[in-house]
Amino acid sequence: MKNVLMIAYFFPPLGGPGVQRVQKFVKYLPLYGWNPTVLTVKPIEYIAYDKTLLKEIGDVTVHRTGSFDPMRLLYIFEKPRSNGRKKIYTSVRGRTRKFVGDVFPIDSKIGWLPFAYNKGKRILEAKNTNAIYATIGPFTSAIAAYKLAKKFKLPLIIDYRDLWTGKPDITYFSKWHKKFSVNWERRILNFANNVIINTDFSRKKIQTLFPEIQTSKFKVIYNGWDKNDFPNIKRKNEKKLIFSYTGGFYGERTPYFFLNVLKELLEKKLLPDNIEFRFIGNYFKDIEKMLTNNRLRKVIKIVPQVSHKESIAHLLQSDFLLLFIAKRKSEIVLPAKIFEYLAAKKPILAMIPEKGEAANLILDNNAGLISEIDDEAAIKTNVLKMIDLHKSNQAEIFFDLNLNDYNTYERKHLTKQLSNILNETSV
Repeated sequence: MKNVLMIAYFFPPLGGPGVQRVQKFVKYLPLYGWNPTVLTVKPIEYIAYDKTLLKEIGDVTVHRTGSFDPMRLLYIFEKPRSNGRKKIYTSVRGRTRKFVGDVFPIDSKIGWLPFAYNKGKRILEAKNTNAIYATIGPFTSAIAAYKLAKKFKLPLIIDYRDLWTGKPDITYFSKWHKKFSVNWERRILNFANNVIINTDFSRKKIQTLFPEIQTSKFKVIYNGWDKNDFPNIKRKNEKKLIFSYTGGFYGERTPYFFLNVLKELLEKKLLPDNIEFRFIGNYFKDIEKMLTNNRLRKVIKIVPQVSHKESIAHLLQSDFLLLFIAKRKSEIVLPAKIFEYLAAKKPILAMIPEKGEAANLILDNNAGLISEIDDEAAIKTNVLKMIDLHKSNQAEIFFDLNLNDYNTYERKHLTKQLSNILNETSV
């Protein structure tokens, strides 16, 4: 077995799709001759927790460090005051959270850097290691990995869950912040042995932003789905027509326009009495306020955060699935949940960029109906189309739900791709 140090700020017991990418790599790398050691942060204030994800990785060693970043400090502040009241993190408006993040150089997790670097040094001094892997964001993780790889002369692999300076919704507090960030990203890209990107659109964008970086460094490993997360569940004998959404909203990814459509359809009595729109997860205060609007109370149900496998069960027990992606500069965005949606083989009502990679994936598999996130007329047409297909029992015929097995995106297969990259670059 070879050893790899995996640096990931977001790691179980935190939940959510961003966490699952590295968690599944850690889970399956031992099958391909690699023993992962994880370096992460101590508990932080966060929107979602899922302890079941931690159980999946078995006896993998996980090192947790302190940090001076806001999420760690909020956790320390909130812990003795946890008396059921609404926490600061979920109550703060999205604009405020973004402003706070922009003030810091690189990102708001820069306060983790000295802790991650010092702990990483002790790990590498004590254990023979063949490579270093870092998943970003936060981008601070890449700086810690770069410094450690440089000091110990080890191969470095950077895995972009989100682009850095090419991220669609990125903003900068000042010109200095932007220059500082771009220079750091360029330095890391030059030094890294391999750079993994999670979509092909994103690979093309980062190569456009940094044309001087050797193109052979860039590899694409998509997000995916895990067969072991899909239980053999039959649909409950419910008479409800269920549309489900799993996950959160942030930035310009919003249910605002979709909810406007539902209000109109309710007023015009165009929705069947048995319809229910389920939003599964924990939500920030501004989103929760939208979803609990009195005019929508009849048709919307919020299901608080559940374990990952329970969220999959919700998908399997739904009739249709909801997908949202922001409009502005978001053609490159491909949410991790889309692969579980495809594997669940339920038609997708997608409010996403019509010329983006997510739209291409859905259209190539004839897996759903698509509109822009703010096109209320098209959203209305698609909602009514799906209702009609359900009434006539034609949904499975209209969409090619059973023609694909999506094994290309299965987590074991994707981890094999990572192990091949590690084998090519390790010492």
